[in-house]
Amino acid sequence: MKNIFFVIVLLAIAFVSCDQENMGTIYEPEKPYVAFSTSVVPDNVLSAENNFSVRVQIVRSNLETATTAEVVLEMNNDIEGVFALENSSVTFEEGKGAAYVKIIPVVDPAQIDPTKSYTFKLTLTGDNVSEFYSETTYKASFQYTPVGTGTFNSAFFGEVWEVDIEKLEVGNVTLYKARGLYESGYDITIVVEGNNVTIAEQPAWFYDSDYGDVLISGSGTAEGKVLTMSIEHYIPDVGGWDPETEVLTLP
Repeated sequence: MKNIFFVIVLLAIAFVSCDQENMGTIYEPEKPYVAFSTSVVPDNVLSAENNFSVRVQIVRSNLETATTAEVVLEMNNDIEGVFALENSSVTFEEGKGAAYVKIIPVVDPAQIDPTKSYTFKLTLTGDNVSEFYSETTYKASFQYTPVGTGTFNSAFFGEVWEVDIEKLEVGNVTLYKARGLYESGYDITIVVEGNNVTIAEQPAWFYDSDYGDVLISGSGTAEGKVLTMSIEHYIPDVGGWDPETEVLTLP
C-alpha cells in the first residue's frame, strides 16, 4: 500500500541548485493534515472472520499530538440500510501516523446479499483534510472457493463443455459461481437452497454490438451434484428464446 508519509516528505522538499538565486519553489502546507492512504482498494473480502466489515486506513502528516479525522460514507442502493460507518470520527493517538475507520453491517449477516459486490465511497471532511487523497473507494464482496471442474450440458446451444466452479456457503444457502459458463468474462451465480435452484437475472453472453448482452434467469432442482435448471435467454426490451433445460454437474 502506498506510504503517504513519503509523499508528504517529497512535497515538502525543494530541490536546491548550487545557485541560490535559482532556488526552486518550496511546497509548505499551512498546517498538518489527514488523508486516505490510497484512492482505490478494489478487493476486500466480507467474511465471518472480519464480521463482514471493511477497515479503511487514514494517515496524517504530523505525529506530535493527538488529532481527529471526520469521514462521510456516500450511500448507494446496495449499501443503504445494509452498511454504515461504525464511527464518523477517527482519532489518531499521539505518535501514531495511521488510524482506521470501519464500515460495518447494520443488518444480520444473513441479510447481506452474497451475490453482490459492494462499493464504498468515502470522503474526508473538515479543515485538516489534504488536497491529495481526500476521497477513496473500497470494494468488497464474499469470497468463493474453487472446488474443481464441472460439466455443463446446454440444450440451448446443443453442446456439452467443462466449466470451472467456485463455491460459497452462507447459512443454509450454497452459491456456486460458474466461471465463464456461456462465454469468457461472464461468470454465472447459481443459488442452491435445499433442493431448490435459482438463477437471478444476470448477463450471460454477448449477442452483438447492436443488441449487447443476453441475460438469463431460471430455476430448477438439485439432486446430489446434479443441478437441472430451466433457463431463459433474452435481450431486454427486444425479446428472448423459449426456456431450455440446462444441466450442470458439479465437481
